[in-house]
Amino acid sequence: MIKSTVTLQEIEGALKNDQFLFYYQPKVSMITGEIIGAEALIRWQKQNGTIVPPSDFIPLAESSGFISEITKAMFQKLIVDMVILNDIEGDFTVSINASTKDFDDSIFIDHIRRAIEGKQVNPNNIEIELTESSLLGDNNAISTNFSTLTDMDVSLVMDDFGTGFSSIDMLSKLPFSTIKLDQGVVSRMANSEKNQLIVESSIRMGHQLGLNIVAEGIESEEVYLALQNSGCTIAQGYWISRPLPLFDLLEFVAQKKSWPSTAVGLLYMAQLDHIHWRKSIIDGVLSINNRSKSNFNFRGKPESDSESCMLGKWYYGVGRKFSGISPYDELEKPHRQLHELGNALIAAVEKGDSKKELVDMMRDLSKLSGVVIKLLQDLESEII
Repeated sequence: MIKSTVTLQEIEGALKNDQFLFYYQPKVSMITGEIIGAEALIRWQKQNGTIVPPSDFIPLAESSGFISEITKAMFQKLIVDMVILNDIEGDFTVSINASTKDFDDSIFIDHIRRAIEGKQVNPNNIEIELTESSLLGDNNAISTNFSTLTDMDVSLVMDDFGTGFSSIDMLSKLPFSTIKLDQGVVSRMANSEKNQLIVESSIRMGHQLGLNIVAEGIESEEVYLALQNSGCTIAQGYWISRPLPLFDLLEFVAQKKSWPSTAVGLLYMAQLDHIHWRKSIIDGVLSINNRSKSNFNFRGKPESDSESCMLGKWYYGVGRKFSGISPYDELEKPHRQLHELGNALIAAVEKGDSKKELVDMMRDLSKLSGVVIKLLQDLESEII
C-alpha cells in the first residue's frame, strides 16, 4: 500500500480547485551551451501558498489511477504555457511526465492530436517521459498508442534509464528516441569509477542506437564536463537551474546564459563509430570461413554510403561546425573512398574471390581507415 501524508480525496479536490501547476527545469545542449528546453514538473500549490512535495501525492495518484485525470488536465495547461514559451524563445522543447496508465486508452493521445492538428503546438516541441519501472509488462494497447505518438512526430523519452532490469528489453520493443540517465548514477560519477563506467557505457549504447542522451541530476561542473566528454548531448540538474515557475523560467531564458560547449565527446564517438563500421566489415569477411557461400551474410549490415553511416551523420550534421579546419575539410575524401572500398570488399566476398585477394583488400581498407582515424585525432587536437 502507498503511504501518503494526503488522501486521494484531497488530491481530487486539488485538481478540481486548480491547485496544480508546472515548474520547469531547464535543459542545456552540451554542444552549443544554450538552453534548448525544459522538463515540466507538476507541483501542488495550496491556497495558502504552501507547496506539497510531489513525493507526497504522485505515488498515491499513480497507484489509484487518478494520475490519468491529472495528466489530461495538466496537458491543457502545458499547451498554453508552451505557446508563451515559444512566442518568447522560438524553438523550445518541453517534456511532460506520463504514466503508462495514460495510454491504456486513446483519450490522452486524442488530446495531443487535437493540440497538434489545431496548430497549438509543434509536435517536434513535445516529449513524453516515461519511467522505466512503469513500463514493466506487455500491453498491446500501450504499444499501439506509443506508435501513434511517434507517427505524429512526438518523441518518447525513457526516464531514469538504468534503474532496473528492463531498460534494454524496453528499448528493443518500444519506439523511444531518447534515454535519460538516472540521476542517482549520474550524481555518483565523480566518486565512483564503476558508476562512471556505467554512464559511459549507457551513453555509447544510446549513441549506437541513434538515441539522444539526456543526463539529469547534474550538480557540479565536474560531472557536467565528464558527461560532455563522454558524448552526452543534453544536461539537466541543479548546477544549471532548479525547477522554476513559468515567469521565472522566462526571465532565466531571457538572460541568455551559456554553459561549457564542445563537440569533443561526439568527435570521440565518431572515432568509435568508424572503428565499429570497419570491424563489421572485417568480421563479415572472416565469417565466410564458417559458412557456405550461399548462406553468407554480413553481420550488422554496415552502411554502404558515406553519408548514412554514423560517422557520416556526424560529419554532415553537427560536425559541420568544424568546416574550415584542415583535418575536417580533408576527411570527406578518404571517408568516401573507404566506403567505396568496403562495398568492393563485400562484392568480392559475394563473388567468391580468393582469400589472398580478400586479404589484400582488407589491408587496403585498414590503411585507409588509419588515414580517417588520424584526421579525426588531428581534429580533436585542434579543438581542445
